[in-house]
Amino acid sequence: MGTSDHTDTPHDYDQAMIDVLQMLWGDGYLSPGGPEAVTEIVGGIDLANCDVLDVGCGAGGPDHVLMALGAATVTGVDVVPHLIEMAATNGAHSPHAGGLEFKIIEPEAPLPFADTSFDVVFTKDAWLHVIDKPDLLGEVHRVLRPGGRLAASDWLKGTEPYSNEMLYFIELEGIPYHQVTLDAYEEMLAATGFADIRAQDTTDWYAQLAIEEYDRLRGDLYDELTIRLGAEARDHFIENWRMLTVVTASGELRPGRFWATKPA
Repeated sequence: MGTSDHTDTPHDYDQAMIDVLQMLWGDGYLSPGGPEAVTEIVGGIDLANCDVLDVGCGAGGPDHVLMALGAATVTGVDVVPHLIEMAATNGAHSPHAGGLEFKIIEPEAPLPFADTSFDVVFTKDAWLHVIDKPDLLGEVHRVLRPGGRLAASDWLKGTEPYSNEMLYFIELEGIPYHQVTLDAYEEMLAATGFADIRAQDTTDWYAQLAIEEYDRLRGDLYDELTIRLGAEARDHFIENWRMLTVVTASGELRPGRFWATKPA
C-alpha cells in the first residue's frame, strides 16, 4: 500500500507510508500480523537447514523470523530499491546476519536464480502488485527443489467488479492493484504443476484488525503521525484506513493464505 503522491516506480512505497506501516505493524513489517503471522504462514513446514526465498520481501522483517525458525539461509528479493536498502541495513545488525541476503529484482522478470535453488518460497502480501501471476508462479516452481514448499499470503479480491468505494480506496493507496480471487490462485497453482494445494480466507481476521488500526491512527498514534508526517499526510492516512475498513468489511479486499508443494 502507498500514498497518492508517490512519484517513482509504480511499485514504490514512499517513506511516509513506510513509517505508518511500521508504526502499526512493527519495524521491518509492511503488512499486518507481525512475527505471529509469519509463523502461522510457515506453520507445519520444518525450516531447519532450508534455503528460503522471500519474493517481495519489503523491509525484511519476516526474514528474521524465518531465520529464527531454523532456516539455513533466507534470500529476500524486491523491486523497490530503498526497501532492499532498509532490509539489508537491518539485516546487517541481526544475529542471523550470516544467513540473510537481500537483492533487487526487476518487475515482471524471471527470478535471477538457477533451477532448484530453494527448499521453500515464502511471500507476505506482495504479489497483488504482480501483473503476470502465472509467469511468477512458473518461476517459483522452477526455483523450488523437488518436494519444495510454497507458503504465501496476499491481498485478494472478491468475485464482483470493483465498487466506487474500492476504486476510491485504490486511489488513496496510490499503487497499482492487480488482485485475483483465492480460487484463481488455486487454479493457477494447479495449472503450474503444484500439488497439495491449500487455501485460507483470512478476511474476518483482518477486517477486525483494520478497525483496530484505524482507531489507533485516530487515537494513540495521532500525535506521532502529526509530528512525523504533518497534518495533511496524517489526515490522508486516516482517510486511507477508514476506507480500508470499508472495503475489508464489504469483502472487496480479501486477505488470504495459500500453500502448495512442488512434486518430488
